[in-house]
Amino acid sequence: MQRSRTFYCVSGSRMGLEEGRFAQATGYAVATPPARNLRDLRHRRFGQPVYVTSDHPLIRKGQVATWEKFNVRLAVVKFTDNVLLGYDPADLLLPTRFDDQGQPIFEIHVCELCQRPFSLTQQEVDERQEPKRCSACQDF
Repeated sequence: MQRSRTFYCVSGSRMGLEEGRFAQATGYAVATPPARNLRDLRHRRFGQPVYVTSDHPLIRKGQVATWEKFNVRLAVVKFTDNVLLGYDPADLLLPTRFDDQGQPIFEIHVCELCQRPFSLTQQEVDERQEPKRCSACQDF
């Protein structure tokens, strides 16, 4: 069973370079311990890259999209083929980091208890302290 997966965004748009070790690329958010998905992110920026974990529709699961609109229950994202779909913001993971060309890189793990995917933070990847459980299951 594969525990960690790395995904590279292959869209044509350049988002900027990382400023500092764990900084954001041109204001786009990266996964942090309190915010690993779009729902938990306090300050959202139009165009935020996200990784879709929902299987509605199944063909879009595992794809990278950009956030367009948001309310408490629904986040509309745009895929590279210009399709707009709405998802639960908790199903949209934030990138772990951005590469030198400004493309998002997603390090995804699956929780050993609830089997939900979650993003790792750059610090967890660098320090090899990759958690086995998502933040919701940490107390169990």
